[in-house]
Amino acid sequence: MKYCEKCKVSVRGERERCPLCNAVLVGEAVPGGFPQLPDGMHRRRLWTSVLALVSVAACVVCLLLNYLHREYGLWSLFVLGGVLCMWLTLGLALYKQRNVPKTLVWEVFLVSALSAVWDYATGWRAWSINYVIPIVCMGAMVTLVFMFRLFNVSSGSLIVYLLVDALLGILQMVLLLTGSITVPLPSMLCIGLSLMMLAAMLIFRGRNVKKELRRRLHM
Repeated sequence: MKYCEKCKVSVRGERERCPLCNAVLVGEAVPGGFPQLPDGMHRRRLWTSVLALVSVAACVVCLLLNYLHREYGLWSLFVLGGVLCMWLTLGLALYKQRNVPKTLVWEVFLVSALSAVWDYATGWRAWSINYVIPIVCMGAMVTLVFMFRLFNVSSGSLIVYLLVDALLGILQMVLLLTGSITVPLPSMLCIGLSLMMLAAMLIFRGRNVKKELRRRLHM
């Protein structure tokens, strides 16, 4: 074990200098008491940087090609919008990665909003409310249930996020009743699944739902 003659302390690991006084250590190195963890953060930053470079390169190439062939319209703006949407969803996932259920619910809201914006920007053919939003809501509800059954996720937090996502599915009923939805099957499936989720939570975990809502809403 290495030793600092100035501080009179022994130091584990491969240090060359004392962590207290910065003096040169003497003796042979001894392995430290803590395992060496892989640097996952560095690898993630590397892949994020590579993806950012590829995104910028794709946008630049599309802008140049669009400039050379302007007779096909401003299709490069859709590429820029798609890249922006990708980075918004990816940034949200990375920012809230420690709370997966919360991230999933936020992604549902973000994807729903982005799909509605895209639908409006391309002439509003209602594909966002007919297909994207109900399918995303159903996928999130099923994923949250599997997370609760398979992983060690807090029961209270999961109940609240599942309740929020189920209520978002119930909003499909309003759109369906107002005639905004022209393809009713996906929305009806989403409404049915939302009602079953809400009923299951109230029947099997009604006390937990009330307790968690009181705690979060300070009621």
